Amino acid sequence: MSATNPSPGIVLNPDLTPELVEFWGFKYKELKQELDALKIQKTGGQEDSIPTYGELQRLVQQLQTETANAAKRLEANDKFLQDVIESTRSEHRAIQQQLEACNAEKSRLLAQVGRLEAERITLYNQIQTSFTQVASLAAEADRQRMAVIAELYPAVSFDDDSFTPGRIEFSAPKQLVRALQQGVNSYAWQFYFLPRPPISLPLYVPSPCQSGYWFYPFNLSFGSTFELIAELEPDKWLYFGRYTTRILPGYDMKLSEWLSLEEQLKVTFCKRIANQRLPAGQSASYANEAHIRQRYDAGQWSIPSYALQCVGYDRLLYDALKVTAAELRGESEPLNSHSLGKRRKTESPSRFEESENSDTSIEKTQHSATSNDGELDGMKGD
Repeated sequence: MSATNPSPGIVLNPDLTPELVEFWGFKYKELKQELDALKIQKTGGQEDSIPTYGELQRLVQQLQTETANAAKRLEANDKFLQDVIESTRSEHRAIQQQLEACNAEKSRLLAQVGRLEAERITLYNQIQTSFTQVASLAAEADRQRMAVIAELYPAVSFDDDSFTPGRIEFSAPKQLVRALQQGVNSYAWQFYFLPRPPISLPLYVPSPCQSGYWFYPFNLSFGSTFELIAELEPDKWLYFGRYTTRILPGYDMKLSEWLSLEEQLKVTFCKRIANQRLPAGQSASYANEAHIRQRYDAGQWSIPSYALQCVGYDRLLYDALKVTAAELRGESEPLNSHSLGKRRKTESPSRFEESENSDTSIEKTQHSATSNDGELDGMKGD
C-alpha cells in the first residue's frame, strides 16, 4: 500500500496552541483599537447614529432661520448699495451741472477778457497818442519861448569859438565855494547852483554862453547878475556863464509841459510850493500838497517862466572852479595861462523891459549859503 501526502495547511502543534491563541488575541485587540480610533476620527468622538425626525425638523428650522437672516442681510446690503449708487448719481449730476456752469462762466469770462483786452489796446493807443500830442505841444511851447528869447537877446560871443567848457565834478557846492583859490578871491561872484531834476525844474539853455529860460527859480533875487552852474549828471556840473533873469509874461508853463514832467519832480515841486511860506521848521500837510497838485494837474495854476539872458562868461572863474574841484577830489588840474589875467566882463544889450517892482538887490556874503534845491550863493573877496 502506497503512502499518500497530506493536503497543505496549517499544522497545529499541540505544544504551540497557547502561544498562538495569545498572539492572535493580541492582534485582535490591536485591530479593534485601530478601528475604534478610525471611528472616533471620522465621527468626532460620537458614535454613528441615525438622526430622529425631531432632530431633522430642528435642523430644517435652523437652516430656514439662517436662510431668512441671510436674505435680510442681502436685502439690507442691496438697499445700501442702491442708496450709494443713487447718491453717487446725484453727486455726479450736481458735479456735471457745476462743470457746465463753470464752462459757461469760463466762456463768459473769456469773452469779457477779450473785450477788456480790446479796450486796453484802444486805451493804450489813446494814451500813446495823448503822450505824443502832449510831447508835441510841449515841444511847440519850447520853440515859441526860444523864439522869443532869440528875439529879445540876440546871440553874443563872449569867448573864442574854439573854447568848449567841460563838466566840473564835485558833490558839495558849499565846500567848493569856500575852497576857491585865495588868488582869485579878490573878485566877487554870485553863484546859483541848479541841481538836476527831480530836485529842481529843468533848465532850458542850449549851451554855455547862450540865453534861454527856466521856470520859477527858488531863492533868487531878481534883477542882478549871477553865475549859473547847473548839474547835468550826478555830481557833474557845468558852468554856463553870467546871467540875469526876468519874468517872461504870457509864456507860463503849459499844461502839456506840466504833464510831461516826471512824477517825482511834480511831487517835489508841489511840496516846495506848499512849504514856501510856512515858518522855519514847519511842513505842509499832505492834504495841502494834494490840493496844490490838483490845481496844477487841472491847469488851474501854471508855473511862470523866466528869461535867462547871458551877459558874460568868466574864463578865470571856470578855471578856478576846475582847479578847486580837482583839489577837493585829491587831483590836480592845470590852469590855462591866458585866463589868469584880467577878468573879462562883457554884457549884451537887452530889449527886455524890467518890471517896476523887480528886486534889484542881491545880498553878498563871505561864506556859502547854498542848499540842495538851488540857492544863490555869494562870495566876496577881501
